[in-house]
Amino acid sequence: MKNKEIYLGIDIGGSWLKVVSVDFPVLTGLKSISEGILAKPVSRVRSRLGEQASVDDFMVALNELLSLVLDGNDKVMGIGISTAGVVDYKGENLIIAAPHLSALKDKSWINYLKQRFQAPVTLMNDADAAAVGAAARGYLQGFHTIGIMPVGTGIGFSLWRNGRKWNPNQMLPLLGCVMTPDGSYDQIAGVSSIAEYAGHDLSLIFSDSQYEEVRCRYEKALADVIYTACVLYHTDIILMGGGLAEALKTIHYPLEDILQEKVRDALSSLKKEVQIKVMHEGNSLPLIGAVLLAMGESIAQSATKSGKTYSQINTEIPYDETLNLHTMNASGIVELLYKAEEEAGLKLKESLEDISEVAVRVAESLQKGGRLIYVGAGTSGRLAAIDTVELACTFGFPRERVYTLIAGGLSDAAIDIESHFEEDASSIPELLLTSVDEQDAVIGISVSGSAYYVQSALAYSKSVGAYTVFIQESASVPVSYCDKMISLHSGHELVAGSTRMKAGTATKKVLNFISTTAMILQGRVHGCYMVEVECLNQKLISRAQNILYKLFGLNDREALELLKKNNLNLRQAIKEITK
Repeated sequence: MKNKEIYLGIDIGGSWLKVVSVDFPVLTGLKSISEGILAKPVSRVRSRLGEQASVDDFMVALNELLSLVLDGNDKVMGIGISTAGVVDYKGENLIIAAPHLSALKDKSWINYLKQRFQAPVTLMNDADAAAVGAAARGYLQGFHTIGIMPVGTGIGFSLWRNGRKWNPNQMLPLLGCVMTPDGSYDQIAGVSSIAEYAGHDLSLIFSDSQYEEVRCRYEKALADVIYTACVLYHTDIILMGGGLAEALKTIHYPLEDILQEKVRDALSSLKKEVQIKVMHEGNSLPLIGAVLLAMGESIAQSATKSGKTYSQINTEIPYDETLNLHTMNASGIVELLYKAEEEAGLKLKESLEDISEVAVRVAESLQKGGRLIYVGAGTSGRLAAIDTVELACTFGFPRERVYTLIAGGLSDAAIDIESHFEEDASSIPELLLTSVDEQDAVIGISVSGSAYYVQSALAYSKSVGAYTVFIQESASVPVSYCDKMISLHSGHELVAGSTRMKAGTATKKVLNFISTTAMILQGRVHGCYMVEVECLNQKLISRAQNILYKLFGLNDREALELLKKNNLNLRQAIKEITK
């Protein structure tokens, strides 16, 4: 009998280990895959974890769990693992854990799984895994800051901001660790604080009138947690999952409305509102996230990685090995930089046909409602982010439909993102949160061509049908994990390896060419004027007035009146003139 290829999603709790096994042949729509996962049976065993437990105790439970779902004809293609605590950026080990989970910090159990199955094994914080599950179920959309808050034994928390995971200061937002005079939020708002009143039947707390006092006290504590999240992270939406959401599945209790009212009063002085929603997938969300992580990593790791050695990477070779830059004066250095940049600019002409083809395909994707997603590491990611933020104000393109994923995370991208091997990590956890699909265009940028963060994004995106483009210095070797490659032809750097120089300039040009052409092809430019410029300040209002004068002969007063009549929307003003 032929081996059955399966993916495992494992959720590690303090009391229980849970697993779901799926055998979907391909990654299609995330919504349909998540529905398939929800339909699968979940097996569980006692975790054998605790403050005195060893890693060997845990591995006994792990093998017991695996025996429930595996047979001799199964070939495990990937394993995704959801667990409480802080997981390192590459998803390889648990670096901070509560005392009762401390055995998990011993990597021997992870190494055992890798050796036994010869497949990718990837860890993810349980709140982040729930966020991936929430994305697959369609909860994470729009231009918002959303807090995903699984409420179980403790309070988990993950932030999604405008299409991307947000970890301020490169740290998981540990909301449950916030201390109050009555204890931590984990202690006072985790369901353990109330479940014991009803014999650990949590649904009784919310359905039986005898527990009204307990229920009201708990709702106040939960509202305080949500209020704190709103103040700290400026959340627009709070999505609640975990054991609390699981308990509410079978009863009709208006917890959302009650919490909404309590938090509304508290936030009124800050003139802020928040929407609260209970995700009734409950404890299934981390398992959905874990399975999708397993599938995505399997696809990414099977893609061909660059075989280049350090010495073979073009930008690591000096522009002129005989130069002694340290002995030259400023004028000589600047002239040399100018000469090198001019040469690189001329070489880029060789790629103009490829750039034009990509611009057309990107415009087509955007016209059909898709998104433009850049993926980059280091300087490449920062340059892509610059292009991202300028498309909205220059061309009026919706902000939620173009963004950049940067290795190391969103919040610290402009300052320090090259300190923890982020370029070598996979982008799958972050890409899953975007719910990328066949309508989208994904452009990966890695000057060396070797950044796995970029390679993994392209491999996964292509597998779900997105249009994928790889920008690198020399794209001489075709790869299977993207649809199109663009060469920068920037050559050797004056300061060997400093790709912020010639390669950076060439990258900025290519991104400018692609995005500007795509915007023009969509009709966001009339003549040589940006007719959808956002009137966000006086300079931009003056620009809009000048455009109305140049195109239609309106003087400043007439143009300003028309703009104000149309809520400073230049496109709408032009539509009124041309009716």
